[in-house]
Amino acid sequence: MDDQRSRPHILLAPCYGNSKTRRRYHQTIEAGVEFESREYAELLAPADLTALRALHPSGAARFWGAIATHDKTMNKLRTGDVVVFTGGNRVKAAGEIGHLFRNPPLADLMWDQFDDERSFVNIYSVRNVQVIERPRREVWRNLGFDEGDNVAGQRLVTGERVERMLAELRIVPSLAQALIGAQLEAVDRALATGSHIIPVETFHTDSVSLHITERITRHERVESRLVCRYQQFRSNVVFTSFRTHNGKRADLYRVEDDEVEILEAKSLAIHEKVREAAGQLLDYAAESPHPVTRLSALFPLRPDQYSVDFLHRLGIDCVYRSGDGAFIREEAPEERRRYMLVVWRGKG
Repeated sequence: MDDQRSRPHILLAPCYGNSKTRRRYHQTIEAGVEFESREYAELLAPADLTALRALHPSGAARFWGAIATHDKTMNKLRTGDVVVFTGGNRVKAAGEIGHLFRNPPLADLMWDQFDDERSFVNIYSVRNVQVIERPRREVWRNLGFDEGDNVAGQRLVTGERVERMLAELRIVPSLAQALIGAQLEAVDRALATGSHIIPVETFHTDSVSLHITERITRHERVESRLVCRYQQFRSNVVFTSFRTHNGKRADLYRVEDDEVEILEAKSLAIHEKVREAAGQLLDYAAESPHPVTRLSALFPLRPDQYSVDFLHRLGIDCVYRSGDGAFIREEAPEERRRYMLVVWRGKG
């Protein structure tokens, strides 16, 4: 099992393809299972029962499984990874993987067997289930996936595509929350001291525990420090700001000759923050005191390529802090910027 990855894996799990699968889904995802009851508890190994009790103290949990054909895929998963249930041409629901284990007798008690009398031996509990119920083709289209892919069998989504899918489905796993907190600490520390930013490479469920108000304050402090660092880096430039009609304040505003630029700083380079920056920049652009010619999103490190491309499609530059403390600008294509000017200025 890979314990050094910096983001969760996503398991795409078919759940609603035929009447048998739908019945399994209703029984153990929608309804759940009281694993502390005698018929289930007596089939559980002591270590598995202990692990389930720790994750599901109520004595009940939702469960799903996979046949032995998928052993290698299941071996790559761990507690805190995400499972997305698909079926009936829809993305049905999502949740976090709890305890994973193998137990054929328990699997046969939970579910009728698969074709050819194969048991769903890879069992895992599921936490924090959220109903999604969106057309699969629509979701796949937005993600750039093959719209005709109906996900036959278990499928693992890894790498940069994970963040895109989490953002599209509005899923924020609890372990991802811990990583966000850890990244905030690292970025805050680096900006405060002027040191290099050390990437957070692992999830630690106990690494950060912040109340919502405290986390908002941390985000705001990091963004303020990032703005200060950028102003120091561009010390030959005069930056100001302005407020919109509803009291929102642009982070930085630059007017030089024929160039009018608005910059919006974000505390992290995750896609959620990239989208947030883009939305705010478009809002500010329409109320700029002078006709805007350039929009820029400012980050403490480089977002992934999908996020940079997203900004560039909107004509927005991506500016980020490099390891040596300098700031790098990746400009949107000039023709795209010109195309978007009418939209920016609120005339589209």
